[in-house]
Parts: sequence; C-alpha cells; structure tokens
Amino acid sequence: MIDAVIVAGFLAACLALGARARREEDLEGWILAGRALTLPVFVATLVPTFYGGVLGIGEFTWSAGLSNWTIMALPYYLFAGLYAVFLAGRVRVTPGLTIPDHLEASYGKPTALMGACLVFVLASPADELLMAGSLLGHLTGLSTGAASAIAGALALALIWRGGLRSDAAANRLQFVVMFAGFALIIPFAWHAVGSPAAMAARLPPGHLSWTGGLGPAKLIGWWLIAVWTIVDPSFHQRCAAAQSPAIARKGILISIGFWAVFDLLTTTAGLYARAALPALGNPTLAFPLLADAVMPPVARGLFFAGISASLFAALQGTALLAAACLGKSRLRAGLVATMIFSYALSRLVPSVVGLWYAVGSAAIPGLLLPMLGVYAPAIRVPGQWALASSAAGWLVSLAWVAVARIKGAPLLGLEPMFPGLLLSGALWAVGYASSARTVHAAPSSTPHAPQ
Repeated sequence: MIDAVIVAGFLAACLALGARARREEDLEGWILAGRALTLPVFVATLVPTFYGGVLGIGEFTWSAGLSNWTIMALPYYLFAGLYAVFLAGRVRVTPGLTIPDHLEASYGKPTALMGACLVFVLASPADELLMAGSLLGHLTGLSTGAASAIAGALALALIWRGGLRSDAAANRLQFVVMFAGFALIIPFAWHAVGSPAAMAARLPPGHLSWTGGLGPAKLIGWWLIAVWTIVDPSFHQRCAAAQSPAIARKGILISIGFWAVFDLLTTTAGLYARAALPALGNPTLAFPLLADAVMPPVARGLFFAGISASLFAALQGTALLAAACLGKSRLRAGLVATMIFSYALSRLVPSVVGLWYAVGSAAIPGLLLPMLGVYAPAIRVPGQWALASSAAGWLVSLAWVAVARIKGAPLLGLEPMFPGLLLSGALWAVGYASSARTVHAAPSSTPHAPQ
C-alpha cells in the first residue's frame, strides 16, 4: 500500500507542475513553448521523453540479455549523434512548427497529409500506455486495460493546460526521479542475488552474448528501426523549441551521455531480474517483480516512482506530438483522439517490444527519405514522387508486418523494413533521375548569341 501511495504522490506532484505552467492558446506556445528551451531544460525534457520504453527494456533484457545494449542502445546513440551533427541546427532554423509543416513546404499538401498520418502512428503512445497500465495494474490490482485508461487520463490532465510548457515543467522532476529510482535498485539486487559475477553464473547460456541468439537479418532489422531517431517527432519538437541551433546540437550530445548511464542501470537491473526470476510469465513486468523480490517497502515505492517517471514523461510528450498531427485548430480534441487510438493499439498488440517492432518497421520506410529531403534539398524529388515513395514504403512494410503477425514468420524471410525501404528508395531514385532529366532538358532562359 505504501508503494502505491508514494507513486500516487509523485504523479500528483507532476500534475501540479503541469498545472502551474502558463495556459497556452497560441499554437507556437502550445507546440514549441515559444522556442525558449534553455540547455538544461532541453536535456531534462528530451532524456525522459525519448527513453519512455523502460518496461520494454526490462522485457527485452530478460528475454535476450546483454544484446539489449547492442540493439536498444548503441544504434540509437549512433543515429542520435548523426542527428545532432547534421540535422539539429537545420530543424531549429527551418520555418514551420511540425514535421508535416516541413513536408508541405518541401513537397506540397498531399505528401504532408501522408506524413501527418505516419507521424501520428509513430508518435501515438500505445507502448507507453501499455507499460503505464501494466505498472499501475501491478500496484493497484486493476486490470491492465482499466489501469491503462487511468494512465491515459492522467497524462491528458498533465499537458492539457500548457502543452509543451506543462510537459517540460513535469519533465524536470521526472528526469531526477527516473535516475534515482534505478540507481536505488542495483544495491538491493546485488545484496539479494550476489555480485555481477554471481548473477552472470545464474543466467541462461548465451544471455551475455552481444547478439542474444538473434540472426543477422533480425539484428539488421533492429538496427534499421533505430533510424526511428532520424524521424522521431520528439527530437524534431525539442530541436525546434530550443533557444538556438547550438543548444539543439549540444543538448542531444549531452543527452546521449545520460542515456548511456541509464542504459547501464536498466540493463544491469534486467540481467538481475532474469537471474532472480527465471520463470516469469509476463516479462514486461520484469522490473516491478524484481523490486517485489529484493526491495523493502518505501524503497520499492521510490523505485516504482522512477519507472513511472520515465513512462509518463514519454506518454504525455508523445501524446502531445501525435495530437498536433490531427489538426492545429483542435489540439485538445486531438489529445483525446490520440489516447483512444493508442489504447486500441495497445490492446491489439499487448507486447511493448512487439509494438516497437511493428510500428517502427511499418512507419519508418514511409518517412525516412522525405524527411532527409526536407533538410538536404540536393536529394529532394518532386512532390508526386515523394508521395509515391512515402506511400509505397509504408504500405509494403505494413503488409509485411501483417503477414508476419498472421503467419508467425516474415514473408520470404525478409524483415518488414527491408522491402519497404527498397521500394521507397527505388521510387525516390526514379523521381530524382526524372527531375534531373527535366532540368537538363529545359531550354535555357538566356538567348543564344547570333552566330
């Protein structure tokens, strides 16, 4: 009971911080907080928002061991670094509030509408809603469905007043609590299970392998999903909301360091969970059940608050981003629609890792090339080709995901990202070549001198 009270107190404090933020009716204020994020606030809001899949990390580490670091950490550091160096500054100075705004300016309305649909799917917090529901259900005894509905209502209440301002105000507390909570569980797990060497001796064979027993195609598929970083709406929003391009670049690079520290904590806790609890029926609850097994009351409640800090930061932040894709004139109605869609998706695919793989595999092929073309005009294609490339990448990958879920194995042995990216890339190349020929064949505007 005391653990639930501690978590409830923490969530109430987050709600109070969100409610204190200035009420926003101005569009730029709601979505980008007036483009006024300082470096400390930028880091404090990006770190927990982008790392919302903490129970999914527990699930993956319990199931696949140390490969969590190889698959769920290293590729994201790489792509986040590339984003910081090559894209962050451009995002900050490019006119427009959202990713669909940038797509419309570069390719026209149809491509922007396609992009808005894909960003909505990518940003919709179905995974965070499932995790938050799992945690609240574990604490209260409610069903996951009922607890997920409560979690969604709490997230809506937090950001309802001030949009990104409310979100960032709560993020500053969530940032501190998420690190403190996971730093707290490691000593208790060490005391209960033994040193890391003793823990390693109790792991299944191959659990300390960097591949986790996954084949090359699956590994490449997961690395390609890390391209999510390049098209991630959270990165885009925070960079656009920074006070300057320099803050956007530095903020991402500093955030990578914090993510590395947090990955060390979560991966270690996940390995201890597998050693201590080798027969879990629901690996999504690996972290909460480890806390139940090794931590006393109060300390356990603080750890649960650390989990909820990460989950709710991502839940509230991504809900705001998805809502912005549904229409700028009815943002609060968009928030409600986002939560309804996310709830339905979380019930359809009740696995956090499964949601990551399905959503990322389907949506990224439709967004990657159009987004790169926004910030690199030299590779841009005409609007009709951008739309064709985006739609084809999305639909083919979506079909591959659907077949894989029905049959239990990917069609032709290909992971869903591959055919989508190949077809999207092929259409993009044709569009680029045709536009280059058109430019080359166009008559010169300068009259020839008489011979």
